Amino acid sequence: MAPRKNMSWILAASNAANEALLRTATEEELFQHVCEAATADGQFVLAAAMLAGPDNLLHVVAGAERGIDGARAQTLSVEPRSEHGDGLAATAFRTNQPAIANDYFRDPRVRRLWQEAKRTGMRSAAAVPIRKNGLSVGALLFGLQQPNVLDDEIVKLLHRMADNVSFALDNFEREKQRRLSDQANERLAWMFAALSETNEAIMHAQSRTELCDLVCRAAVRGRTFTSAGIALIEPDRRSLRVVAIAGTLAPAMKDFRFLVDASDSGARTLSELAFKLGKACISNDYLNDPRFEVLQRVIRKDESLGCFPLFKNAEAIGTVVFQSRDLNAFTPDLIELLQRLADNLSFAFANFDRIDEKARTDERINYLATHDGLTGLPNRVMFSELLKVSIETSQRHDRQFALLFVDLDRFKIINDTLGHAEGDALLVKMSERFRDSVRASDVVARLGGDEFVIILQEVADREQVADIARKVLSAATKSVLLSGQECRITASIGVAMFPADGDDEQTLVKNADMAMYLAKDEGKNSVRFYSTEMKAPSTERLMLEASLRRAIERNELVIHYQPKRALRTEQITGVEALLRWNHPDLGLLPPNQFIPLAEETGLIIPIGLWVLKTACRQSMEWQRQGLPLMSMAVNLSPRQFTHDGLLASIEEVLTETEMPPQMLQLEITEGMVMQNVERSIEVLKALKGYGVHLAIDDFGTGYSSMSFIKRFPVDTLKIDRSFVRNLPADTDDKAIADAIIGLGRALGLTIVAEGVETAEQETFLRDHACDEMQGFLLSKAVPADEIAEFFWIPHIAAPTLQPKSGASFGKPVARSGRRKTAGRIDAQSA
Repeated sequence: MAPRKNMSWILAASNAANEALLRTATEEELFQHVCEAATADGQFVLAAAMLAGPDNLLHVVAGAERGIDGARAQTLSVEPRSEHGDGLAATAFRTNQPAIANDYFRDPRVRRLWQEAKRTGMRSAAAVPIRKNGLSVGALLFGLQQPNVLDDEIVKLLHRMADNVSFALDNFEREKQRRLSDQANERLAWMFAALSETNEAIMHAQSRTELCDLVCRAAVRGRTFTSAGIALIEPDRRSLRVVAIAGTLAPAMKDFRFLVDASDSGARTLSELAFKLGKACISNDYLNDPRFEVLQRVIRKDESLGCFPLFKNAEAIGTVVFQSRDLNAFTPDLIELLQRLADNLSFAFANFDRIDEKARTDERINYLATHDGLTGLPNRVMFSELLKVSIETSQRHDRQFALLFVDLDRFKIINDTLGHAEGDALLVKMSERFRDSVRASDVVARLGGDEFVIILQEVADREQVADIARKVLSAATKSVLLSGQECRITASIGVAMFPADGDDEQTLVKNADMAMYLAKDEGKNSVRFYSTEMKAPSTERLMLEASLRRAIERNELVIHYQPKRALRTEQITGVEALLRWNHPDLGLLPPNQFIPLAEETGLIIPIGLWVLKTACRQSMEWQRQGLPLMSMAVNLSPRQFTHDGLLASIEEVLTETEMPPQMLQLEITEGMVMQNVERSIEVLKALKGYGVHLAIDDFGTGYSSMSFIKRFPVDTLKIDRSFVRNLPADTDDKAIADAIIGLGRALGLTIVAEGVETAEQETFLRDHACDEMQGFLLSKAVPADEIAEFFWIPHIAAPTLQPKSGASFGKPVARSGRRKTAGRIDAQSA
C-alpha cells in the first residue's frame, strides 16, 4: 500500500485563507489576508493576487513571501499574442481554468520567468482564476520550493480557495451596490427635501433679495448640495454679480462678478456659459474641466457644478448655481428638477414687478405638479410623497396612523345622466366635505376619477379611526344640488392601519383598496377595516373584479380571431371572435379565467357589447383592406342572451358599423336555449328577423332533442370539441359525431367541428360529410393583423355581393406553422 501523503500543510493554508475571508471588509484586505494565510507555514515561496487592468496587464494587488517583489516587477499581459502573454497567471486568466507547472524549469510557458524563479527558489507553481460575477478578472499565483507536489487534490484545494475569494468578491460587489443604492436613496430624499424647501421659499419671499437668500440657504440645508448661489445681471449687462450664496463657497464668492460681455469670446466659468447659451450647463468634474479656469482656484476638490439660466420676459437676467461634493451628481432626473426650480425662480422674478399678479404667482408655484387641478387636493404624486413622510415619521416616533381609501358609489351614473360638468361639481363638493371631516393635520388627496385617500395622522386606536371614517361617510351621504335636482350619493371606505396592516407604501395602499372593495361587495355605504383573516381567493376575486371593471376604459381587452375552413374545398369561410384580457400584471388571460366573473357581476353586458362592436368594425376594416367577405362569429353569454337590451344592442351595432347582417353569426350554447325554450324561440326569431345567422355552440353536451332543434331557427350546429378529441379511435365519439352530422344534414344545417387538432380527425370529418372545421390543426386564435395571411388576394376589387350559402371566400395559403401542433393543446385556451 502506498504511504498516505502529507496534506496537512495545504489544508492548513486553505483553512487559514477561509478564515481570512471572514475577517475582511474590503477587496484589498481580502487579497492580502489570503496571501498571508496561504504562506503562513512556509511551504509557499510566493503567493500573489493579480487583477487585470484597463491596460490589459495583470497587476499584483497583494502578495506575501520572498517571491512577491519579483512578481511585481514582471510584465504579464492577458493578450495571447503579446510577447508578455506567457506565464501561468495569464493562462489561468484567459482560460478561466487552473494553470499548473509541476517542474517549473522544464515548462516552456514560463521560460521568460526562469531567472526570477531561480532567485526565489521556486520549483513548482499554480495559478487559479479569480472570478467576479462568473467572469475572469485576475488570478491567484502560488509558488512552492518543491517540484512535483501539485497533484489533483492540491490543485482542487487551491481552486476552491480561489472560488471562495471569487464568492467574497461577489459579496463585496453586492454590498457595494447596496451601499450605493442606499446612498442614492438618501441623496434623493435630501434632494427632494431641499427642493421642496426652495419651492417653499419661492412662495413666501416678499422681495427679490429675500427670495435669492431663502433659496440658497434652503438648497444647502440638506446633504445634496454643498453650495448654492444666484448671480444677476448688472445694469450695464457686462457682468453677473453674486447676490446670494450659501455653503462652502460663500466666503470666497460673495459679491463675485462674472464677465459676460459679448466681445468676450470664451466663457471662463459655468455661469458665463449658461448665461450666454441660455440653457443649463453641467460639469460633473469641475476641477478637471478644461473649459473653465477662474473658479478652479476656489474649488480645490473634485466636485460637480450645475448652472441654470434665469429669465424675465424671455431675456436672460442671471444664473443659479448648485455645487455637489459628489462627482457625476447631476443626473438627468436631478437636472430636470433643478431646471424646474430655475423656471420657478424666473417666474417669481417676473412677477415681483407686477404686484397685482402676486396671488397667481403663489398659486402656480404651490400647485406645480403636486395638486389636483379640479379639487385643489394633493394629487397622486404628492400623496405618494406625503405617505412616505408619514411612514418615516411614524417609524421614527413609534406611532401609528390610518390610511382610508374612499370610493364614491355609483358615481358613473351621475356622470352619464347629468354630464361631466355636474360630475366635476360633485367631486369638488365631496373634496370640501372630506377636508371638513378630518383634522387639520390629516391629509386628503384625490387619486383620480372618484377615488380619494385620507391619511389620519397619529391615531390612538381603531375606535378613533372608525369614528372619523363614519364622519367622512356621513358627510358623503348628505344631499347635494346638481342641475337643479337634489341628489344623494354614498361612499365605500377601506381602512389599513400602519404598521399593523403594512409598513410600506405599496402594501398599505393595496390593503386599504382591498378593504374598500370588500365594503362595496357587502352592500356599499360602509366602512371596512383590512384584516389578515380575509380569504385569499375571495380577495383575489375582488381585486380581479376591480381590474375587470376598468379593463375596457384602459384598453386592456383584445380580440383574437380563429379561422374556420370548409372541409370540402379547404377554403376559409369565416372567423370566430375570441376575447382575451391583456392584464397589466397577469399577462394575457384566456376567457375561462374571467368570463365567469364577468357573467356573475353583470360586467358581461358592457363587455359583450364591446366585443360585438369591435368584431363587426374589424370585419368591415378587413373588407376595406381588400380581404374577401367573411362570416364573423361572436359568442353570446347566458346573461347577454336573457338581457332585455339584447335586440336593441344588436340593431345598434349593425347600424353603427354598417355590418351586413348576413355576415354576422351569433353563437349560443345548447344549454342556454333550453333554459326557457319558448322565450329562446322568440329571441332567436327576432334575431333572424335582423338577418343575422345563428349557431348552436357546444352541441351534444346538453339535453335537447331533435324535436326541439327543429323549432329553433338556427343555421349552424357546432360539434363540441369533447366529441372530436378522440376521433377516430373512440367508437362512441365516432357514433355521436356521425349522428350530429346526420341530424344537421336532415335539417339543412351547416355542421362545424370544433377543436380539430390532428390530420386523422380532419380526415374522419371530411369522409363523414362534415361541412367545416376549426381548431389548432388549422390555427389558434390570432390577432387581427394576422388574418390576412390566410388568404391569397388577387389584384382586383374584393367582391361586394352576398355569396350563396356554402360558397367559399378565398383561396387558402399553405402555412405549415398554422397546420402543425406540438401535441394536444388545452381547448379552453383556443
